[in-house]
Amino acid sequence: MTVTESLPALEAVRRELEIDERAPGGHPQVRVVLTLSTNLDLAPAQLWPLLTRPAELGSWYGRVDGDLHEGGRFTAPRGASGSILEVEEPHRLSLVWEQEGAQDLLLLRLDPEDDGTTLLRLRQTALVDRERFDQEGPGSLALHWELALLALVARTDGWRTGCLTEVPVPTAEWQRSEEGRRYLRAWSVRWAAEAVAAGMDEDAARRTESEIAGAGLAD
Repeated sequence: MTVTESLPALEAVRRELEIDERAPGGHPQVRVVLTLSTNLDLAPAQLWPLLTRPAELGSWYGRVDGDLHEGGRFTAPRGASGSILEVEEPHRLSLVWEQEGAQDLLLLRLDPEDDGTTLLRLRQTALVDRERFDQEGPGSLALHWELALLALVARTDGWRTGCLTEVPVPTAEWQRSEEGRRYLRAWSVRWAAEAVAAGMDEDAARRTESEIAGAGLAD
């Protein structure tokens, strides 16, 4: 895969990917399960409000309106919406994430660790059109959550013991900057590598890597 420079924040996130290319019900789709996990220097009870209260979400993720209790519905940035399936405060939140006609399952887990940190795991299970997956790979899903994690960490200083440099706030302007492009390229490289490990053709993964890194996500 393409070699890119090391950035401290990249090493704070662990990435996993599963790809099932069997078409469910005969439709030209790919089932993708992606997981991002990281340790944050806060307790679950401290992180929970930042993930479940609209006012707190607005301070780092963007405007979220609606009812974030079990059974409630909400709207989120970039045309997203959804419904809350299950809440186990302050450790587990499962929901349906609706965007661009898709209805994906999203799971957030907050588990306390012996060293005083919280292991945050974000898992998205999606059915992606075969053509779109061939063009974009997992990056079209994963990079949005990479940016969200970076924003959460910048808001909480959650990697203060793991990163020796200040974590940037991933604004739209930052994404268009040289530093932002470096992060986007590096994330794309890593998700393309995960795709190869999950069984995707390496040449196809390299093409999706270049496509996503070049496009960026800034509005």
